[in-house]
Amino acid sequence: MYNNNLYLWNPSTRKNKILPFSSYTKYSRCDVTFGFGYDEFNDDYKVVEIYGVYDIHYVYDANIKIYSLRSNSWKIMKKYSDALFSSDSGVFLNGCVHWAVAHNDGSCIYWDIVSLNLKNEKFGNFALPSFDGFDQSRSLGDSSDFELGTMNWSLGKLGDFLCLFCDYYKVKLDVWIMKEYNAKGCWIKSVSLPYVRGVGPCISPLWISDIGGEVLLHDGTRVMVYDSRNDEYKCVEICEMNGDGVGAATVYAESLVSPYLDSIENTPEMQ
Repeated sequence: MYNNNLYLWNPSTRKNKILPFSSYTKYSRCDVTFGFGYDEFNDDYKVVEIYGVYDIHYVYDANIKIYSLRSNSWKIMKKYSDALFSSDSGVFLNGCVHWAVAHNDGSCIYWDIVSLNLKNEKFGNFALPSFDGFDQSRSLGDSSDFELGTMNWSLGKLGDFLCLFCDYYKVKLDVWIMKEYNAKGCWIKSVSLPYVRGVGPCISPLWISDIGGEVLLHDGTRVMVYDSRNDEYKCVEICEMNGDGVGAATVYAESLVSPYLDSIENTPEMQ
């Protein structure tokens, strides 16, 4: 955040690599998001950097760069116009990185899911399911995000499925799962987590049991389990945290392989 360094890190081996500086231009109104995934076709790990520039008139432009671990260099992509990418990290699944994206048609903002295929580096779009009480378009200047029951959503992954976490502010959180990738009518509501005092209001599911009975989630500075059978939340004790709390949590696949991390120099390049 403060020295503009990006790292690739393997938690299993503790190996890391500082990426070459991408030299993105800093703006006074700029949201930066990243995505990371494996390009199986080219046997390459790639990092996607998207910095969305916007102004008071809701004009959006997404500047995109892709880093290749194999070549140890960044490549500038064509801008993605009239869209503001969520600042949440991209979700990698099926060879693509996915983001929640707001589009501006001049009169209102509408949302969908934008994917980037790491093989051919082309974009695609996914439609959202029909949420309870949520209009996927929102008038410009709408500021009702923190009113009781207002729905805001984020993108995630549970197991091998793309998911939507629909947070009805201080009411409940619904988890939707895409059971068949990018198929029409593929979204199903998996579980609904109630709001209780002392939990939330913003919670992020990390894992859900096969039968949907238990949900592992991150809540502010804690990791918790919600048991739907008993309708209760329990804190998960984490050793050696020294009372600092859990600032962020994610799920990763363990691997003892760290390709190229030891074999290439940190010489910045830009194509």
